[in-house]
Amino acid sequence: MEETRREQWARLLSEQAASGLSKKAFCQQQGLKLANFYYWQKRLRQEISAGFTQLAITPADCQLSVRFSGGEWIEVKASDWRQLACLLHAMSQAHA
Repeated sequence: MEETRREQWARLLSEQAASGLSKKAFCQQQGLKLANFYYWQKRLRQEISAGFTQLAITPADCQLSVRFSGGEWIEVKASDWRQLACLLHAMSQAHA
């Protein structure tokens, strides 16, 4: 199954966050335009923030914390950051 552009950029943003590289260094390493990286970062943040007030991902221990606009919290721990990326994608599709 082929990744959509949105899924591809969500994956790339997650990879950059987990890499420890600056956005500029990551883009150079991946052959990406920095302007495109910032565009997709902003676009995906806007999509996510439409249903959430606060979102925090800690790549070191693969933990995701989300505070919903009603004040409820959810925390998820995963063995791999890719699992968190899949969860975020599924949640964003449910709120689309």
